Amino acid sequence: MNASSLSLIPPGTGGVRDYASVVGHPLHAPLMELEHDTDTASLSGDFVLLHFSGYGFEKRGIPLWLVRRIRSLRAQFKAVGVVFHELFATGPPWGSAFWLSGIQRRIARELLLESDFWLTNREDAARWLLAQSKAVPHRVLPVFSNVGELDAIDTERQRRMVVFGSAGIRAQVYEWADGEIFRTAKRNGLEIHDIGPAMPEGPLAQRMAHEGVVAHGKLPAEQVSAALAGAEYGALAYPPDYVSKSGIFAAYCAHAVCPILLSKDYGEHDGLTANVHYLRGFGGLDGAVDARSVGAEAHGWYKPHRVDAHVAALRTLSSEVRR
Repeated sequence: MNASSLSLIPPGTGGVRDYASVVGHPLHAPLMELEHDTDTASLSGDFVLLHFSGYGFEKRGIPLWLVRRIRSLRAQFKAVGVVFHELFATGPPWGSAFWLSGIQRRIARELLLESDFWLTNREDAARWLLAQSKAVPHRVLPVFSNVGELDAIDTERQRRMVVFGSAGIRAQVYEWADGEIFRTAKRNGLEIHDIGPAMPEGPLAQRMAHEGVVAHGKLPAEQVSAALAGAEYGALAYPPDYVSKSGIFAAYCAHAVCPILLSKDYGEHDGLTANVHYLRGFGGLDGAVDARSVGAEAHGWYKPHRVDAHVAALRTLSSEVRR
């Protein structure tokens, strides 16, 4: 296969594939799923762009074969770029992530050493990468929304709170503090709109129905965009130091929805400040913070890393190293 460029992605669906699909077309970098036994001997072109997520390429996050494969592809392409969607896992000693973290770090470091340019979505991730080797052309850009972006944010908003994402991500929101979302919604006159794959049958699904949650199911991107454009709030359980890699948070910000972030700890990360760009938990609704103002601040934070900014950054990085 001879192409101007190529995007290598893990098999399956998910945020990494969505990201690669959106940027791949304007970069003329068609997607190719890469597995251990994929034949890459005939591949060649201007540059190859690896979309790296360890757990996407190997169930325990240790795709040792991937380093060897990228090393061999250096001879077949003029440049190698890596989008570090994730680096490595961490966790307590009783979890597998603790014991695998060292080898995951080694894989990320070796992929970095094979790259001519890279992009990542978190400032903390960029600091780690820069500490591992001499700097090569790179950019740090929080992820963009995979369900559209608003230019004019002064849309008519309903008294609605959206909970968007996978079933697992949404369940964390509903189960936070024993269902605080339901009490908060009633107290503030909000209607909860659930968007994503159907919840498994069980106590949570039953409670959602009992509490009057409007379940939309999984919707096409344009319908998700329309729903977000008409909502005041969007809730997400995610740590603030990682939320810049969340496509759900990006979708809320891209539509000037007031994000409600649920976390055990809060701090300033990636240019985001609690109660400025997002509400600090459900308690933020009980204060004097204006949802439209927070939504506007979130949208302002989002604009410098819209889809076109990612495409332009990757195009510039790949062009610089091929001169």
